[in-house]
Amino acid sequence: MTGRDRRPIGRTGARWRGLAAVGLMSLAVDPSALARQDEGRGPRGPEESAAQVQPDPGLRVELVAAEPDVTSPVAMAFDERGRLWVVEMRDYPNGPAEGRPPEGRIALLDDPDGDGRFERISTFADGLLFANGILPWKDGAVVTAAPHVVWLRDTDGDDRADRREVLYEGFAVENPQLRVSHPTLGLDGWIYVANGLRGGQVRRAGDPDAEPVDLSGRDFRFDPIHDRAEAVAGMGQYGLTFDDWGRRFVCTNRNHLVPIILEDRYARRNPYLAAPDPASDNQAAGGAASVFPLVDQFTTSSLHIGSFSAACGVTIYRGDLLPDPYRGSAFTCEPTGSLVHQEVLSPDGAGFDWHPPREGVEFLASTDPWTRPVSLAHGPDGALYVVDMYRAVIEHPQWMPPELRDRPDLLDGKDRGRIWRIVPEDRSEQPRRPDLASASTPDLVEALSHPDAWHRTTAQRLLLQNQDPDAVSPLREAARGSDSPLARVHASWLLDHAGDLDDETILGLLRADHPRLREQGALLAERRVADSPPLQEALIALADDPDPRVRFQAALGLGFWDSDRILDPLATIALLGADDRWTRAAVASAVPDRAGSLVLTLLSPAHDLADDPDPGRLELLRELLALVGARRDPDECASVLSALWAIDPDSNPDRWILAGLDGLSEGLSRRGTRLDAFLGQLPESIADRTAAALTGFAEIAADPDRPVEARTDALRLLAHAPWDVAAPTLSSILLDEPIQDLRIASARALSSRTEPEVAAILLGPWRALTPAVRREVATALLSRPERASALLDALDAGLLSPGDLDATQSRRLTDHRSPEIRDRARSLLASRLPGDRAEALERYRAALTLPADPHRGREVFRRACAACHVIEGVGTAVGPDVGDTRTKTKEQLLSDIINPNGAIDANYVTYTVATVDGQVLGGLIASETASALTLLRAEGQSDTVLKQDIEEMRSDGISLMPEGIEKDITVDQMADLLDYLKDWRYMDGAVPVGDGG
Repeated sequence: MTGRDRRPIGRTGARWRGLAAVGLMSLAVDPSALARQDEGRGPRGPEESAAQVQPDPGLRVELVAAEPDVTSPVAMAFDERGRLWVVEMRDYPNGPAEGRPPEGRIALLDDPDGDGRFERISTFADGLLFANGILPWKDGAVVTAAPHVVWLRDTDGDDRADRREVLYEGFAVENPQLRVSHPTLGLDGWIYVANGLRGGQVRRAGDPDAEPVDLSGRDFRFDPIHDRAEAVAGMGQYGLTFDDWGRRFVCTNRNHLVPIILEDRYARRNPYLAAPDPASDNQAAGGAASVFPLVDQFTTSSLHIGSFSAACGVTIYRGDLLPDPYRGSAFTCEPTGSLVHQEVLSPDGAGFDWHPPREGVEFLASTDPWTRPVSLAHGPDGALYVVDMYRAVIEHPQWMPPELRDRPDLLDGKDRGRIWRIVPEDRSEQPRRPDLASASTPDLVEALSHPDAWHRTTAQRLLLQNQDPDAVSPLREAARGSDSPLARVHASWLLDHAGDLDDETILGLLRADHPRLREQGALLAERRVADSPPLQEALIALADDPDPRVRFQAALGLGFWDSDRILDPLATIALLGADDRWTRAAVASAVPDRAGSLVLTLLSPAHDLADDPDPGRLELLRELLALVGARRDPDECASVLSALWAIDPDSNPDRWILAGLDGLSEGLSRRGTRLDAFLGQLPESIADRTAAALTGFAEIAADPDRPVEARTDALRLLAHAPWDVAAPTLSSILLDEPIQDLRIASARALSSRTEPEVAAILLGPWRALTPAVRREVATALLSRPERASALLDALDAGLLSPGDLDATQSRRLTDHRSPEIRDRARSLLASRLPGDRAEALERYRAALTLPADPHRGREVFRRACAACHVIEGVGTAVGPDVGDTRTKTKEQLLSDIINPNGAIDANYVTYTVATVDGQVLGGLIASETASALTLLRAEGQSDTVLKQDIEEMRSDGISLMPEGIEKDITVDQMADLLDYLKDWRYMDGAVPVGDGG
C-alpha cells in the first residue's frame, strides 16, 4: 500500500490480522484466530509509530507525550496554565486482579521550556477504578469514575490530590466501556456528562433521601455553582461535545455523530407529546457511514467492517490553528480502524446534515494497528490533540467467551500510550503557551472574544468558578456591545447563570443581525418571556425569521408564555417549517393546552394550511390532532373536526380528513380511548359526519382497485371506527386478502379493538395464515389478558398446537403478569418450556458433526431468525448483528443459540409494559424521552406509549431472543443453520473461505 490509499476495514480478502473490536455481539471469537496474527504486528516505538500516522495533506502529526510518561490514556484536558491532565485506565479491560488496588491514574503534564513536548510529569491522583473523563475545576478536577462523579482537589498546592469529594453517585457500572464519561462545561454554566448507555439512578452524594434522577435513555447535567442536577435528552456512550453556539453532540459505538436537537425540558412540558428520539437524527449511522482505514482489522462483527464499530470521542473542532475548512467539523475516533474520521456539518432545518469532505479518505489514519485513537481535545495553541491508548486489543470483556478472557495479549500495551498533536505542515513557531491562571477579571472577559475556543471556554470556566461580583459590569458591556458574536453569547450566559441578565441585553440579541445571536436570545428569553411584554413582542417578531434554527428556538421560547397570542406566530413557524420534523416537534411542545386552537389557526384563511397538501403539512396536521386526541376534550375535538369538514372541496379534503382522523385516533388510542367510543361525547352532527367518513374509509380498505398504500392507511383508521363498520372489512381481509401486508395491517387494527369477538376473528383463519401474519395475530392476541386466555382456550381445545407458537410467544404466556394465565400456560405449553440449557446443548451437539447444507440453512434462518436478525439483506435488525461468524466455531454458535442469556447485552433485554387501559406490550426499549417511550419488537414493529399512561413497567432481565428456540428447529435443521451462519458469504463462490472453524 502506498500514499493515502484507503479502503474499508477488511474488504480485501480473508486475511485476518488479529482481534481488536468494540462491539455489541455476544457471539464468541475463535481462539485459533489469535494464532494467525501477522509476524509484524507487535508494538512500535513512539517515533516509529509517529511515522505511520498519516493526516490530511497539509497537516502533520507531532508527538507530545508517550510512555513511560503516559500509559493507557483515555481522556485529557488542558487547564488555565496550559498543563495537560491525562486520565489513564491502566487496568483496562478487566480491572485489578483480586486483592489488588485499582491502577487508574491522573497524570499532570507540563512543558516548562515551551518546546511542545511535555517533560515534567507528576501524578495528581492514583488508585482510580476505570476513571475515564476529566474537567479542570477550581483547585482540582471533576472526574467521571462510575458509579461516581468526583471532585479531586489539591488544597495545599503541591499538584497532588489530597481531598476527594463525591458529587453524584448512582451511575451504572456494568461494563468498563459503558460508563458515565466526558464531563464538559456547556455555554449555560452546567457540566454535562455522557450516560455511557447504561444510565443509573443518580443522587447528590450524601443525600440518600433525595429523589434520584433516572437516566434511562438520557444524559445528565449538573450545575456546580447552584447545586442542581437533571436528566437531559440524548444518550451518549463515550463522547460528548458542543459547537461554538452551545449545541450538543454525542456518539455511540455505531453512531459516530448524534446531534441533540430537542432538549428534554421541552418534551417534559407537554405530556401528550411523543417527541422524536434525538438519536434518530443520525442520517449516516451504523453501516451507512463508511470508514477507510490503512490497516486490515476485523471487529467483533465483520458486517461492521468498513463502518463504525467503536466510534468514540466525538469533538467539534473549534480551534484557530488548523485551516478554516476544518473549523466546525465533527471528528470522531474509530480505534478498531486506527483512524480519526471527519464530517463537515451544515444546517438542515433545525437540525444538521453532514458528509465527509472526501470519499474514501480519512482525516487521520495509521498503518500501525496498535494505534487506538479514543479521545480528542483542543489545546491552548489551537491544535487538535489525539489520545492514543495504544493497545493490541480493545474489546468488551463482557462479550468475550470464557476461553478468551485470559488471552495472552489482552493487556498488551497497558504500559504504552501516546498523545499526538495535529498542526499545519508549514507551522514553524513553537506552540503558544498562554497562562490564564493569573489573568484579571477584565482580561478574562476580553478572552471571551478570542477566536480560539480553548481561550473562550477556559475564560468562561474561570469567570464562572471565581464568581467575582466585579465581573458583572464588563460582562454586560461585552454582552451588549462586543464586536465578537461569540463574546456576546458567552457573556450573556455568564450573566444569566449569575442572575444578572436583564431584558435589555436579551433584546439586543433578539434584534441582532447575526442569526446565531437571535437564536441564543430566544433561548435566554425562555424563563423570562411570561412576564416580559418586550420579550414577548421580540419573540413574535422572529416567527418569519429567514433562519430555520431561529424560528425553531422562537417556537420553543413561545411555549413558556401562557397566552393565546402565541398561536399566530406558532402557525407561521409551523407552516414555514412543516417539512422539518424538529420544527413540528418544537411547535407541538409549545401547545400542551392549545393544540386544537393552533389547528383552527392553521386552517383559518390567514394561514390556509389546506391550500397545499404536501406531505409536511399533512404530517403537521396529523401530529397536532394526535395532541388533541390525547387530551380527550370533547369540545376541542368537535371544533377541529368541524374545521376539517369545512375544508374547501378544491383542496382535496379527503387527504386532510384522513390525516386528521389518523392523528386524532392515534392520540385517543395512546390514552386508552377509541374514536368510535368517543363519538358519543361529540355533537350528533359531528359524530355522524365522522362515522360516515370512517365508513368511507372501510370501503377504500376493501376495494382491490385502490393502491395498497391507500388501503393500508384506511385499515389503520378502522382500528377506531364503529365496530359494525370495521368488523366486516377487517375480518374479510384477514381471512381472504391475497396481499400479505394488508392482512398484517388488518391484524394490527384488530389488536387495537376491545370487542369480545376480536379473539375469534383473529383465531379463525389461523391455519391459513403465513408465518408473518401469524406473528402479528399472536401479538394481537397477547396484547390483552382476555385474548391471551382465548389463545389458551384454543390450545386446550386442540385448535392450535403448542408448536404453532414460537419461543417468544410461548414465553410471553408462561411469564405473563396474570398468575392465572401464567399457570395455565405452563401447563398447556409444558412441551415448549425451555428446560435445562446444558441438557439442551448436549442434545443438539450432534448438529456439529452431521452433514449439512447452507442452502437449507438459509431457509431455516429466514423462518426462525429473520424476524429479529439480518443476513444477506433479509430480515429485520432488531436484535444483535449475527451476520459475521468467520472467527466463530460452530460450537460457539450453537451455545449462543441454545443459551441466549449466557452473555446478554442490556441493550437487548426485554421489557413488559402494562397500560392503564389494560394493554400488555413487550419488546426492547428503542427510545425514551421525558414524556414517552417506544418498544421495539419482532420485524421492526414498535409501540409508543405516553409515560402518564403506563401502569407498570418491568424488565424481564432476559434476552429478546428466547430460550427454547431450538424447539422450532430439529437437530438436522440446526446443522443446516450452523452451516449457513458459518458460510453464507461463501455460497456464491465470490469470497474465499476463511479458517474460522
